[in-house]
Amino acid sequence: MTDVVAQPLRSVIQMNKCTPGGYGPRNLRKHCRVAARDSDAFQLLWLFMMTTPGRTRMRSRLAASVVGAIVAVLVSPPLATGQTAPEAEPKTTPNAAPEAPGDSAPPRIRGTNWAGYVVTGSFKSISAEWVEPEVTCTDTGVIQRVAPWVGLNGTLVNGKQALPLMQTGAEAICVSVAGTLASLPGLAIVNLASATVVNNPAWFRNAIRAAQSTNTSLGQATSDVCAGIGSASAQGATVCTQEIYRMALWEAYPANPGIYEGVTSAPGDKMRASVSFDGSAYTMTVANVTQNWTRTTVVESDAPALTAEIIVEGQLNSALPSFSPITFTNVQVDGKPLTAFEPVSYSIGATNGELGPGPISKDGSSFTIAK
Repeated sequence: MTDVVAQPLRSVIQMNKCTPGGYGPRNLRKHCRVAARDSDAFQLLWLFMMTTPGRTRMRSRLAASVVGAIVAVLVSPPLATGQTAPEAEPKTTPNAAPEAPGDSAPPRIRGTNWAGYVVTGSFKSISAEWVEPEVTCTDTGVIQRVAPWVGLNGTLVNGKQALPLMQTGAEAICVSVAGTLASLPGLAIVNLASATVVNNPAWFRNAIRAAQSTNTSLGQATSDVCAGIGSASAQGATVCTQEIYRMALWEAYPANPGIYEGVTSAPGDKMRASVSFDGSAYTMTVANVTQNWTRTTVVESDAPALTAEIIVEGQLNSALPSFSPITFTNVQVDGKPLTAFEPVSYSIGATNGELGPGPISKDGSSFTIAK
């Protein structure tokens, strides 16, 4: 790995996790089973729960500390692009025969947390550009995410997930204190499952479904409470107001994602991302052309790149925020347009509607995802 060393962010769920050790196949992720009651995040949560003056004082600290946790858990584990990602609900899976909509449109796999196009084969590189969208948070009871990225590997090939998934891009995440607290039980279930039954696919999938069900129920209850007290009151504003955090990140799943510190993006910024493979290492680069910054991470691996993706990612079984259309341009897979391959489209099964990609342009180099 070069240019950046991503450190796990202190977070509310840090009490359940250890720092990942290295990038070998046996130590991509390690977990603690004992809660660290003296952790900064635990003290922040305790302060919020126990002291009224502390609620205002620590609001921004709590929100900032959980952003890294949410990204690490929602991006890495099967709630997003992990072992069930992109798994269709309830019956269709990525290796099943995809739905063919007719005409010349690519087949579509529905009910995932990916919206975009995937191609299968043997690849060396993928790249694309887009403009960062305007994002409006719409549901205080849940964590809402919009994450455009490009990547190699991650989907099923001949019934087996191609790993490691190497991806890089940007993310806008909507966070409220109420939504964060409502998400903690589900995150705890995911962490416990990752630490105990990750090698038992059936049990692990059941645990993930339990986490999703918990998040859905608590999220709806939290939204109802926030709707009742409103955000005009001091209490409502403190607990229910959502804030948008933007970040650039990379991931070598099943390792936790890395968030680039000291850089951000804004609506309207032109972004560029690429992932390449030379047979011994993957190079992931994301750049904000408007703000003139570039970040690169290199992860050693000789695992072949069997799939390539251009994706906008959301959260499975959750509501998507409102966002302006995202158009991927200058899409290239091994220097060729998408139409040089046999792309399959994926759509997000959000609780507030399906989100899928539009048609690929005639030259094969662009498409739009609009809510």
